[in-house]
Amino acid sequence: MEREIAWLAAQVPTWQWKWASTFEGGAEHSYVIKGRHLDEAIYERAARVIHAAGMPRKFYRRLNIELHLPDVGVPYGREPLGQREMQRGVKLWLMSHRTSVSKALNIAPVTAEYGRQDAPVTATDLVSPWDLAALDFDDAFEASGVLALGERLRQLGLTDRHVTDLGSRAGAALDLGLAGQQHGYTAVERSRGLMHSLLFKHQWVRDVHVLPVERFLQALCERRFETVISLFGAASHLRPERIRSLHARSERLVLMHHLGRPERDFFAETHLPDWADASRAAATELPGARSERLGDYLLTVA
Repeated sequence: MEREIAWLAAQVPTWQWKWASTFEGGAEHSYVIKGRHLDEAIYERAARVIHAAGMPRKFYRRLNIELHLPDVGVPYGREPLGQREMQRGVKLWLMSHRTSVSKALNIAPVTAEYGRQDAPVTATDLVSPWDLAALDFDDAFEASGVLALGERLRQLGLTDRHVTDLGSRAGAALDLGLAGQQHGYTAVERSRGLMHSLLFKHQWVRDVHVLPVERFLQALCERRFETVISLFGAASHLRPERIRSLHARSERLVLMHHLGRPERDFFAETHLPDWADASRAAATELPGARSERLGDYLLTVA
């Protein structure tokens, strides 16, 4: 990631930034458009870095993902930029969480603030292989056909209690309407980029934890849960003993294990742990558990 940020920092001063005149006197900033002011491949590489390595910040009511580059200098203001004072310290943000949709990349002084700053914190020292691919997640999710499983999952009626989502990825459970704001939602996901996609789409979410599921659960070893979910293969990474522990600490447990050992799932290469089969078996053996095949997954409710 550091290498990608260094590449971006070297690129930014060379771009032909356009002044956003409609925001003059308000939220002043400049921008470039993919395919018009910036080569599409360069734009998309930059977008992935910003989304993966940035942080949630508020643009008044809207939450964006901003990447701050405190040592980068660019001429800033109305054209012609060559006559403008150098602005050292900038921040970058996008207008979408999808590569296929994202067209505009914005820049402003790093000191610029747009309204009250109360966005969730996603800072972490972890780097996930999914971080730089997060902007492609929803396109892959929809293309895979797994949205067709949503109706069966909605029949489980999960929205009437607080939902703790272990391996929330880009917020598929929220996208499918399996959890809502009224009763609360906790997202646990080790990929910062995927968590940023979740927050970009579901801006009411506040309780987020960017860390491995095991570390989250170890820190809350005495907590009891209402509804715990781990969907679309995320449950395959839970150890068998953890599944039994979660059952004892939860009023409801909903797990979707991979069936078999796929080389790929809907998004990326899947390297299942050695205990994946034992984990699936442990779920089906829980007292009162009901299991059924759901697409390429085994759905277990206990």
